[in-house]
Order: sequence, then structure tokens, then C-alpha cells
Amino acid sequence: MKKLIWKIVLAASLLLMVIAATNIALLIREYQKGINTYANLEKYATVTQDSVKAAQEINGTADSGNTEEAVEEVIEGPQIAVDLDIDYDALTKINGDFVGWIYYAPLELSYPIVRGIDNDYYTHYTFENVRNSSGAIFMDFLNKPDFSHFNTIIYGHNMRNGTMFGSLKKLLNDPSIIEEDPYIYIFTKEKVMMYEICAAYITNDSSHTYDLTRTAEELADYVKYIRNAAAYYWDDPMLEESLNEDTRLITLSTCHGLHSNNRTVIHGVLVASKDR
Repeated sequence: MKKLIWKIVLAASLLLMVIAATNIALLIREYQKGINTYANLEKYATVTQDSVKAAQEINGTADSGNTEEAVEEVIEGPQIAVDLDIDYDALTKINGDFVGWIYYAPLELSYPIVRGIDNDYYTHYTFENVRNSSGAIFMDFLNKPDFSHFNTIIYGHNMRNGTMFGSLKKLLNDPSIIEEDPYIYIFTKEKVMMYEICAAYITNDSSHTYDLTRTAEELADYVKYIRNAAAYYWDDPMLEESLNEDTRLITLSTCHGLHSNNRTVIHGVLVASKDR
């Protein structure tokens, strides 16, 4: 009888091990599919110059070698230095919800942005509308697709392999990344917009971070909220002056921890834009 029990226990243990191994293999396979999907999309958005070096030289964040001309441009304000050659027609053909492209060199963050009919669909489906745990990088469906709202919220999964928005936590763990290059770029068919990272913190999914502000008073309160909530706040006089009712922000949001209501949040304020 004891031998039978041990055989049953052993068989059950082996079965559980097989199930666990199968689940891990399926997870790895799904992760790889997500990686391959977005790697294939990179051909539609290519950097047309040595953007990192150019941005550092123009905006004065390089360690050395800044020219006098670059310093003069810094005094006038941050200058757009990054340019991506984006095939908007091809991307729109793949997905009609395509609204733009996000690019942040230090984290190798380069993805198409979509805007769906809700904030749920693209947590489960990729840019190519294939069901996958990677989901897509997507704008809050209540935001305007031209990024003209006071605060445009962009969501992405915190993938364990560091893809999608899985690398955002690095900015909290190592603020020197921001100090070396604080500029996030958003490209649309009509414009390129450059945002300077102004705050980073952890919050919960029902906090004021996700409020849609409308009145001047609400905007002022939101800016105060950011200052108070931020674990990292970019102390820049020029940036401080720009935080008012005419401010345009982007908010990058991703989960913080597995099965948690906490969110890692990165705010960027629009400091430069130009027509394309």
C-alpha cells in the first residue's frame, strides 16, 4: 500500500513538473513572438542620423566636445536633434489605430503607439492585432490622437525581459540616465515633439496621476501633485516655468511588480516641437 502511495505521489510530482516546464516553455515562446513582432516593425522607423550623439551635443548633455554654437542653442532652449524616417502609410495599413512613434535612446525604447476604443484591448493584443502577453504601447483612449491634451497618457506592459515599458524602472533606480539624456521623442505624421523628463515615481492605478484635467485650477493642482508625488523631480528653472496651464505633458505608465496595483510613472514636459 505504501509503495502504491509513493508511486502515486511520484507520478503526481512528475506531472506537475511537466506542466510547469510546459508553461515556462510556452511563456518563453510567447515572449519571443512579441520580441520578433516589434523587431520586424523597426524597419518602418529608422534613425536617420547619429541621433544620440547629435542630441547630446546640441542640448549640452554630452560629457565633452560641445561647441560654442551648441552652448548658444542650449541658452535659447532645448533643440530637436533626433530624426526618424517613419513609414506612416505602411504602419497605418498594418493597424488603423496607429497614432505615432515613441523613441527614447538611453533605454532603446522605440515602438509604434496605438489608440484603441478602450484601455483594455491593447493590453492583450500586439500592434499587429495578434493576441500576445506583450500587448502594445497605447495611448489612453480618452486622449486626443494628436497629443494636444494637457496630459497624454501612454501605457505599456512591464515585461520581465525588459521589452515594451519593462525598462522604465531603470529611470527610478538610476536617475543619472535621465540626467545624461532626459529627452523622449514622439513622432506623428504631422509633428515631432520632444519632451523633457520632469518626474518619476511609483503610484497606484487609481491615483490622481490618471485624472483628466480641464480647467486652469485643475492643471495647477495636477502640477503640484506631481511635485509632491515624485521620487525624482527634475530641478530645472526653465522646466519649472513651463509647468502651467499651457503645459503639454506625456505620462508613461507601466505595472510595478507582478499582480500589483502599483504603477511606475514617468512624466515628460513638452519643450520643443516642429512640423514634419
